[in-house]
Amino acid sequence: MNILAADTSSEVASVALKTETSYEERLLSGCFSPSENLLTVIEELLANAKIGMKDLELLAVTKGPGSFTGLRIAMASMKGIASALSIPLVSIPTLDVIYDTVRDYPGPVLSAIDARKKKFYLSVRDGERTVIKDRDGNPEDVLNELSGTSVPLLITGPDALLFAEKITLIDSSFPFIVDSGTPRNLSRSLIKLALEKYMKDGGDDIGEGPVYIRRSDAEEALEKRMKERNNG
Repeated sequence: MNILAADTSSEVASVALKTETSYEERLLSGCFSPSENLLTVIEELLANAKIGMKDLELLAVTKGPGSFTGLRIAMASMKGIASALSIPLVSIPTLDVIYDTVRDYPGPVLSAIDARKKKFYLSVRDGERTVIKDRDGNPEDVLNELSGTSVPLLITGPDALLFAEKITLIDSSFPFIVDSGTPRNLSRSLIKLALEKYMKDGGDDIGEGPVYIRRSDAEEALEKRMKERNNG
């Protein structure tokens, strides 16, 4: 099955193409701009695999939480391809995909994406158990809910190192380890989870969109202006 996957929910993007006979993935950061470069990377992967856009059979994308701009661009690009060529699209929560890359760890796993404003998009899972659901939170939240844990917390995700630094400043005795492979390419896990979801439930509904958790700066600014206008 020819599957195209893209994650641009953080400053480190993952893009991959899996065909019946090949697999190629890209881990992109630095000068990579989703709005300018995502379609170019996709075209390069298709050319290397010697197939066309019309040969794709499934599209996979992360749906958040994460960067507002990154999520919108990837979702819009993949929806455009899906709509134009009648290819099913499956979106998977970003933190689920991050967790899947290290799901064999025998203890609690924290997935972290820097959400700015001294907070992180985060979740904690331990095997099949969700300890902390996806939230816009901070290290204090994690320390409060995981106090007394006997197995070191594994911190992973594109901003694992930053989160670990914050934990250490608050409680240097808290047991944790940082994923040595971070930031990881999320493509294999994204493809796996998307294929599982597609086989079980089919593709996304046309109205499916990104999951932000937090409101955008523009929304908060609009609310502030409306309150000032009403009070004035």
